[in-house]
Amino acid sequence: MKIHQNFVALAASLGYALLVLFANVFLLSPAGLLRMGFAIALFLVSRDALAAANIAKGPRSIFNPARWVLAFNFALFFATFMLLALWRGIDGLAGLLPAVTVGSALFGLLLAFMSEGKPHPYAHHFQTEKPMLLGEFGMALYYIAPVLKLVAIWALVTNYPPTAAYFFFFIILVGFAFPRYRRVSNGNFLWANFPTLVGYLVLTLLIGFNL
Repeated sequence: MKIHQNFVALAASLGYALLVLFANVFLLSPAGLLRMGFAIALFLVSRDALAAANIAKGPRSIFNPARWVLAFNFALFFATFMLLALWRGIDGLAGLLPAVTVGSALFGLLLAFMSEGKPHPYAHHFQTEKPMLLGEFGMALYYIAPVLKLVAIWALVTNYPPTAAYFFFFIILVGFAFPRYRRVSNGNFLWANFPTLVGYLVLTLLIGFNL
């Protein structure tokens, strides 16, 4: 019996939460349940952005801006997850961030530029003929989006109370917004985007209960 990809995605998100729990057993970090919830939201919300960037990556070349966008998405996902797993509290962020930043940047670059330009196996799940940002301006905006997102995350995080909930909420919400392509809905938008919507719901509940 074939299991629908939506259920597979939800099950996989629980696996990321368990990885955070496993790390927490050894590190005894604060806010373990909160970070497990954000790990679920991270996976579910980032799925479309990662997949769409992979579909649009084009040829393997350092002069191809789409590969740099893909590298950014991989790096941001890896950095966010590592911060969730290795969290020492907001006061320990300054000591943790440099190593995570360097490691995630290398991770993103390797994944983005070592992979071949083969068609993505799930490209048919996305409206690849109709990007969310159309025209030359839309294409340029897509390529500079990583810089804009980093600036927005920095501005939002530094202007809100310094808590884990606000920090991870804005990274996930802003960092993986506006994927390159929409999902094919076949007339049922809610079911086609169900895992992503669950991710946003989890994200909303987490920040709502931690205001």
